[in-house]
Amino acid sequence: MMFTNEQISAYLNSLLDLCPDETDEFYFDLVEKKHPVIRRDVAKFLTQIIMLKQPVKILEIGTNVGYSAIVMAKHLKNGRIYSIDYRADNHEIARKNFIKFGVDDRIELLTGYGSEILKDLKDKFDLIFIDADKKGYDAYLDYAAEHLNQGGIIIADNLYWKGAVITPDQKEDERNITASLIEFNKKFTTLKGFNSQVLSIGDGLGFAIKEK
Repeated sequence: MMFTNEQISAYLNSLLDLCPDETDEFYFDLVEKKHPVIRRDVAKFLTQIIMLKQPVKILEIGTNVGYSAIVMAKHLKNGRIYSIDYRADNHEIARKNFIKFGVDDRIELLTGYGSEILKDLKDKFDLIFIDADKKGYDAYLDYAAEHLNQGGIIIADNLYWKGAVITPDQKEDERNITASLIEFNKKFTTLKGFNSQVLSIGDGLGFAIKEK
């Protein structure tokens, strides 16, 4: 018997308990409003990585209204998140959400286009989470590979693109996003100096560790 990715995802999500983070109500509200948001299994995975790694400096490319930053920040002990989004209105909402969840002291918002902000961001990071405009993924990966500490982690969301990268001829691709992600996935999984793969979590989650 074959199972669809949606069936598997629904089953796994039914097993997840994010209540200790008190973010479930926030998540389901975003889903109801059809707001872009990482899936709950991705959120769970991020919290596990934070708990395991306890990164000191995290870069998030794509804040939206702050859900992913919140689930990471709630498990940080001494780390700090620098989160980029080009929309000032997203950051205004995100800032209020950070205060609501008591993590505003652990997150710094950088408002502007990622391509512009990253030009001046010379820091090194322990974890870089990419979840922004898909056409920009290639440039973000180049930045991440150069600005990650040894043993650091790159995580990139939506690499299945709702299955379009697997069956590209069956999906509309007016913006050429599918073709871009197909090439990105090849580059990501063969990234020199990294141990990389794409995990069947959420909508396809890229996971790469910089070799020491």
